[in-house]
Amino acid sequence: MDINNIPQVITDFIAASNKPDPAAYVNCFSDNATVIDEGQTRTGKTAIKNWSDVYHFAANVTLEPRAVKQSDNGITVTCKLDGDYDKTGLPDPLLLDYHFSICAGKITRLSIE
Repeated sequence: MDINNIPQVITDFIAASNKPDPAAYVNCFSDNATVIDEGQTRTGKTAIKNWSDVYHFAANVTLEPRAVKQSDNGITVTCKLDGDYDKTGLPDPLLLDYHFSICAGKITRLSIE
């Protein structure tokens, strides 16, 4: 899969992340979506909003897609991250894999590794 052909909801997710637009970001998820980040699982839009407000938007995290892979389990977008977070001991650039599952144009599961 080419980086220019990722599903619209992922494009919207990245755009909302970088704007920043927390409401549009959360709207990319289904009502019962699950996000797994740093070993913690958050389920539902309220939990996802609370997580993203603290761990994403408060740190001004931006995402720059670098690679995309599609598999039977969904779509993985490798992103370069930047922002106002403690970068001590982290690789430069920091690349994380965002594993998306999508149904009916919404993100149903996101795992960040």
